[in-house]
Amino acid sequence: MPRPIFVTVGGIVADLIVPIQSFPITPQVHQVVERLSLEPGGLGNCLIVAARLGMQAVALGWVGQDSFGDQVISSLRHETVDVEGVLRLPGRSTVSTVLVDRQGQHVFAGSMGVRGPEHLPREWDHIVASATWVMSDGWVLVQNPDPIEEALVHAHAHGRTTVFDPGPLLHRVPDERIARVFAATTVLLLTEEEAVRLVGAGPPGQLAKRLLDRGPSIVALKRGPEDALIVTRSESFVQPAFPVTVRDTTGAGDAFDAAFIAGLAFELPLRTAATLAAAAGAVAVSKLGTGTAMPAREEIVEFSAARQLGIDLPPRPTAYPGGVM
Repeated sequence: MPRPIFVTVGGIVADLIVPIQSFPITPQVHQVVERLSLEPGGLGNCLIVAARLGMQAVALGWVGQDSFGDQVISSLRHETVDVEGVLRLPGRSTVSTVLVDRQGQHVFAGSMGVRGPEHLPREWDHIVASATWVMSDGWVLVQNPDPIEEALVHAHAHGRTTVFDPGPLLHRVPDERIARVFAATTVLLLTEEEAVRLVGAGPPGQLAKRLLDRGPSIVALKRGPEDALIVTRSESFVQPAFPVTVRDTTGAGDAFDAAFIAGLAFELPLRTAATLAAAAGAVAVSKLGTGTAMPAREEIVEFSAARQLGIDLPPRPTAYPGGVM
């Protein structure tokens, strides 16, 4: 089968990974870190995992004209992500400093960079309209809502499969805009805490049903180290999480999202796609860092084989085109 095209729309974040010894960080109590690394973060994590699993990954977004933007674009290109549509805008890139202790706990300390275009750029129209899968998230919707809403609505109107991950800041977005975005969303991926913020308290099944009523066809309710609840209008099931030694939970949700999308895009059964997503999430939390430190295809395959999960991914493409769109 042809490689499905996976497009993300939104500003691209640079993650500065700082592995510390322990929290709290206290004035005058100094710590020596193992190393520092600068990686693509946010939607960049999804692009990298999707590309490694065999999808054609395309970034539509923006970064600043600075060294952070240079590094992120270079890393994505090295991962065979098509970055030809990424805008390089005057100003700073968005950077998130990620402090991670040895127990895997993390804290984000972010700096918003250049805001991006006011509306969906015309040169992106045909890419969004022809992509197989189009994804964005709530982090970007908070900062620059119009082009994100326009991209999802445009893709949905052309019959594309749209994906949205609200993130923890969606409560800052007006309810009317959230309603429009959810109405244009096919697959909604979020944590239980995020669901409660959006639709109020209740048991997981009730939360998922309320979210389905707002437009999506599939809701994946991620519940961290416990499980994920997958709900459609015709079925509902729990995908248990796989127990592993946790090194860093940063980016685990992104790994889950991308693997779930890839599984569905490669026409695996819904339950198998959920198992693949849980496996990718487990591999992610057992490693330190985001971006190029996200799970490799071989790691996910090895993890799945060791547990006899019965996941058959299509063969890895033998060649990657320089520009996929």
